[in-house]
Amino acid sequence: MEQESSLADLVRMRLAGDVAGLCRATRSEVLDVRLSATTFLGGSTDSPEAVETLLACLRRGPRWQAAEALGRLREHRAVPGLLRMLAASRAAHEQLEKPAVDALVAIGGPQVVRGLVELCGQLATGRGYWTVRVLDALAALRAPEAVTPLLAALWAYLPGRAERVVRTLGAIGDPRATSALLVLAHTPAPDSHLRRAAVTALHALPDIDWPTAHPWPSAETLLHAPQRDPDPETARLATALLSRTEDGRAHLWEVLRTSSHSPDHPDAPPHAVAAVCSHVAERPGLFAVPDPGEHHALLRHHLRESPVPTVRRAAARALAAYARADASPALLEALSDTHISDAVANVIARLPKPPLRELQELLTDTHRTVAQRRGATRALGAAGHTAVAPVLLALLTDDAAPTALRTAVADALGALRPPEATTPLAALAEDEEEPGTLRAHAVRALGLIGAPHTLPVVLACARSPHEAVRTRAVAALGAFPVAEAARALGEIVTYSTEPHDTDTGITPAEPHDTPELARAALHALRRIGAPALPVLIALADGVDDLSEDLADRLVAALAAHPGAEATAVLVRLAAAPPPPWGAGHVKPGAGRLSTLRPAREAASLALTERGTPDCLTPLAPLLGPDAWFGAQEAAVRALLEIGTGEAHEHVLAYCRRAEHFYGWHVEAVNAIAEARGVGLGP
Repeated sequence: MEQESSLADLVRMRLAGDVAGLCRATRSEVLDVRLSATTFLGGSTDSPEAVETLLACLRRGPRWQAAEALGRLREHRAVPGLLRMLAASRAAHEQLEKPAVDALVAIGGPQVVRGLVELCGQLATGRGYWTVRVLDALAALRAPEAVTPLLAALWAYLPGRAERVVRTLGAIGDPRATSALLVLAHTPAPDSHLRRAAVTALHALPDIDWPTAHPWPSAETLLHAPQRDPDPETARLATALLSRTEDGRAHLWEVLRTSSHSPDHPDAPPHAVAAVCSHVAERPGLFAVPDPGEHHALLRHHLRESPVPTVRRAAARALAAYARADASPALLEALSDTHISDAVANVIARLPKPPLRELQELLTDTHRTVAQRRGATRALGAAGHTAVAPVLLALLTDDAAPTALRTAVADALGALRPPEATTPLAALAEDEEEPGTLRAHAVRALGLIGAPHTLPVVLACARSPHEAVRTRAVAALGAFPVAEAARALGEIVTYSTEPHDTDTGITPAEPHDTPELARAALHALRRIGAPALPVLIALADGVDDLSEDLADRLVAALAAHPGAEATAVLVRLAAAPPPPWGAGHVKPGAGRLSTLRPAREAASLALTERGTPDCLTPLAPLLGPDAWFGAQEAAVRALLEIGTGEAHEHVLAYCRRAEHFYGWHVEAVNAIAEARGVGLGP
């Protein structure tokens, strides 16, 4: 009697290209062997024996693996069997619709489309998950033959479950569905999802199929309702659709006109007005007319008079894009609007020719409002106007100047980075008599400039009792790639995860801001680069005391270092055994949930990106019998990326002694066989 095959035998057969042996193994009494052999056959090439075996498995089992394998082979002879499997799973409990649908989509072709279209009549009576799979398949195949039966099915689904059908029609993108979609877009729905899906589907239609031939009412008229829908995304998409035609654009201008006369008019709610302005800003050429004077006036009106800041911001962007140079006077005036001043300053800075002279005049004019001078300062910094630096420095050191203005000056100096600004900024950051917010912005500017001689000041600010100063200083330390800055950041992370009953030399922070400080410190350590590696390695020793979020950030910072030293730490984290108290339980005395398991998972994922030969030695131990399962998969993928003969032998040895195969085991053996030029076929 022939000895039963094992998983190790399957590895041998695949490496030998033994199709006949794998075909025999699909009838094994050992479930794992049967399943894995079927999966292996999905990598065959032009092997009639393999295809016949898989077709037989589709009838007798293992059906799931056979369907997946035939899909990978794109075997058209499997289509009738796959369609039968899909139809039978409509009311069955085997849940074979996923492999069947995935295989049908992979194979494609008219036969598949016809079979799926025939199932459209059963959509309303199928299980929800089955229905979703069929619709997703039709969407993926973009089958125009499905439009008519889908439109028929649509009405059976209204109003509760029609959204998925609408999405499928949108993915197909056939203009025959336009009328139905317009009606759905126009008709109020129990919630916003169906209307949004209809407008999204219409938006996906190519411009060439628009406007639709819908007789009456016109498409533009039917889109009026969704353009003022309470859902901002629906309003945005409807606005984009209306902008495709002259009549639609005329309506959009009418929305602005109506709102200018009556800001609370129901036909022009603020979010609809903002959507129009935003689209004008995105596509100004689309709205070009020979005489745009009235349109400019409408945008200026909403910039000045709209009671809603969102509308005023959108109007500023639209005016800058549509009127260009003619927009400057209105935009300069709008800098005095405290609610939108920063946004307007950014818009002015992005003009093709920013009004630098006028901005500098606003900045130095003490009769202007603080908001207007602040906005001018921000715009000059964002525009990169370095010539204004002396004026900014004078304002920075002027104790009589408003604090809000000096804060904006510090930000502008940080953006411009003049070397001569470091001394006054450092003096300001150290001066505890100055407002904390102003000092915080000065510290941020020092970080942007990154002058080495200012490091002691930033270090001192990182220990400030003022929360804003402390937070900005920790972030700024990332601009100083030296060991001293890295050590200070490491202390901050450690302090935020330990009981605060010892003197660490750091002024105690408020309990609510220590996690945020630790996150900022880890981000800064990642920016520092190589000098931070020893600190990150030391922090890894206490990773089980970190929250899940901090553990992920620590692993990401370690993964940013390409060398073997960082790899060894990632391997150690990935291979760490579960704590004795069990993952998810409270560590005695720690007062927090253990995060060793998330750290292991993050480290394992990081290892998959480190496919360099110097990683081979530290990766190999992860394939030992005591290693965590997730680490084993990560190590296999990383070793395959390395791709040397030695790396492949480690993977094969691991697969030969495995007691169970997952899909990635089969992928690994297939990859090695293909690298050796061994196929499964003639």
